[in-house]
Amino acid sequence: MQYLWQSDELICYDVINPTQYVFHEDTETCSPVYTTYYEDYNEFYKNAVADVEAAKQTREYLLDADHPNWFDASYVSWLSYDSLNVELPDGYLYFLPIVNWGKYREENGRLMMPLTVRLNHAIADGYLVANVYRLLEKEIAEFCGGNT
Repeated sequence: MQYLWQSDELICYDVINPTQYVFHEDTETCSPVYTTYYEDYNEFYKNAVADVEAAKQTREYLLDADHPNWFDASYVSWLSYDSLNVELPDGYLYFLPIVNWGKYREENGRLMMPLTVRLNHAIADGYLVANVYRLLEKEIAEFCGGNT
């Protein structure tokens, strides 16, 4: 869901697309990378790689309203964290998810990767958040051949 303040509309999308960020070491700035979601993973991945490569060539911060059905998907590559809290200003009606993950680490012989999902409680409850983590757990188990 998204609230469009310009038209005072609440919209429920069938599909939302990820926006990730390319970090530029030389300027310590980021460029947003918009990638259209495709159910076919190979198609999606091919386009995501091309979008990232294109963003590496720019230093522009093109976060704009022309991409209304996007959500933040950010990798915090510099650290592995125990807790990350993303807060928006009070009164700001932001309903899209924000997903962050950090650097993996080894802990007690297992690889651990922090993952934070921020959802507004006005449109999502604990069950929906749990579904995000269950889906991720299933995909990781499948990726690892059932060895998680």
